[in-house]
Amino acid sequence: MKQLFCTVETPKNSNAKYNYDPTCGGFVLAKYLPLGLVFPYDFGFIPGTQGDDGDPLDVIVISEQSTFPGCVLRCRVIGAIKAVQRSKDGETVENDRFLVVPEASAMFGNIYRVAQLPDKVLEELQLFFVNYNKQEGKDFQPLKIRSAKDACKAIENAKSNQQPIKKIEVFIPLHDQDGIPFPGYLYQHICKQIIKDFGGVTAYTRAPAIGIWEDRQHQEIKDDIVIFEIMVSEIDYSYWRQFKKKLVMQFGQKELIIRQSEVGLV
Repeated sequence: MKQLFCTVETPKNSNAKYNYDPTCGGFVLAKYLPLGLVFPYDFGFIPGTQGDDGDPLDVIVISEQSTFPGCVLRCRVIGAIKAVQRSKDGETVENDRFLVVPEASAMFGNIYRVAQLPDKVLEELQLFFVNYNKQEGKDFQPLKIRSAKDACKAIENAKSNQQPIKKIEVFIPLHDQDGIPFPGYLYQHICKQIIKDFGGVTAYTRAPAIGIWEDRQHQEIKDDIVIFEIMVSEIDYSYWRQFKKKLVMQFGQKELIIRQSEVGLV
């Protein structure tokens, strides 16, 4: 795993904790931290994963800059803080904190392994989450520091834990407005990107569909399209909005359709 996308929930130096709510497709203020306690780095999650607690894997974005809730970053995994968390009722679950560095970072551009970080950074990160959970009556116990290789394996396992229950369909035209075919590498890039981020994709490329609609003059318009189909358990709306924006620019379209639907598995 060379790169992955991470979604920021709570920015660096923020005293407010935000949580992503997939039902409304936005970020909800969860609480304010005690006076003087702020997040040391951007904090968020890895889309398309599910940890032992049923939520997406937590991620700490090691960077010189803060971003904002909903920002999607292309990052590389450098390691993880392996930890267990005990709630008020005594339930204990594994709740690791995965460490990543944005590919756009200049200050941390040469960091590829957690061992390259100063010991003080790791100590302060662990102490922050111990104190943070203590405010909620939870016991957070760091166990060890995981290597980048072990962290990537854990992320892959967390991706397979998710039960696909939603279908995303991405509709892409085969030709531009003048009837000139788009280059094949554009579709290959889409496939590679989706497979990297979600583990698989179905592309109806050998038997393209035909989109038919009417324009404002009630003239029938037909367009050959390719449909990319992805199965996910949770929809990261911020990811798909950025993905759609990128495709609109690449294919020179005024609008592209990305559709979601519920599916059942047997």
